[in-house]
Amino acid sequence: MKRTILLLVATIFIHGTSFAWGSRGHETIAKIAEKHLSPKAKKLLNKYLYGGSIVDYTSWADEYKKELKFELDFEPSNFPRILRYPHTFEANGDCSVYDGDRRGDEWVKNCVYMAVGYAKELKDNHRNMEDTVRFHKIAMLIHWLGDMHCPAHIRYPDDQTSSGYYIIVNDREVWYHRLWDGILFNWLHPSSRGEAADIIDSCTPQEIAKITEGNLYDWGRDSAAASRATRKYREGAVVDRREFMEEFSELLDSQIRKGGYRMAKLFNDIFQ
Repeated sequence: MKRTILLLVATIFIHGTSFAWGSRGHETIAKIAEKHLSPKAKKLLNKYLYGGSIVDYTSWADEYKKELKFELDFEPSNFPRILRYPHTFEANGDCSVYDGDRRGDEWVKNCVYMAVGYAKELKDNHRNMEDTVRFHKIAMLIHWLGDMHCPAHIRYPDDQTSSGYYIIVNDREVWYHRLWDGILFNWLHPSSRGEAADIIDSCTPQEIAKITEGNLYDWGRDSAAASRATRKYREGAVVDRREFMEEFSELLDSQIRKGGYRMAKLFNDIFQ
């Protein structure tokens, strides 16, 4: 089942090679990452992405969300066996990432855990993988590195909704998850993606080295800790747009920046 679905999706890709995918935040992360890729990583990614770049496939996982499915290797009690890929992760009380994709016989949506597995498989065997399988894993990693740095894609013990509720912004109902998924970025960075990437990519090499220390689990924990303050606003909260922008502009830019640097570090390590 898994291979059949991968081949189907790859066929869709091959016959439609001109893409301009969704979220500007995701694309900005990838633009920052692209500037920090090693020559070897950039060359291999270009080859493995059929001549494209990581920027071209930031939202591929969202575009084909309905087609992209995988089969669980255990029988959950309350989930179907064939599932769509997770785009969120679960943080423990101390903001560490839940280590696994199951709790007893229940499936836990955990894009960080799956990213760890995909990164290891690519590092160990990317030269020998089937083209479609390798493309799929790279495209998912591109998207997951963005997702795991978005505050709305983190589930906490006291909020399992991934910001899935409405708040009131200047007398208008706004889906809080969507506010973090794109609206806030567009408010703060109405300019082009390239300009936003140039503005946000502002760290020194020493600062970048500090940000990229550790592994995917460490990055997930840092993201969860940094994003925890966003849950101060719960369903029905009333906020002023300008005040909200001022409160979280630094957090948004920081998460975009970290996502870009860490994506580059991940691919540089995989394709060293």
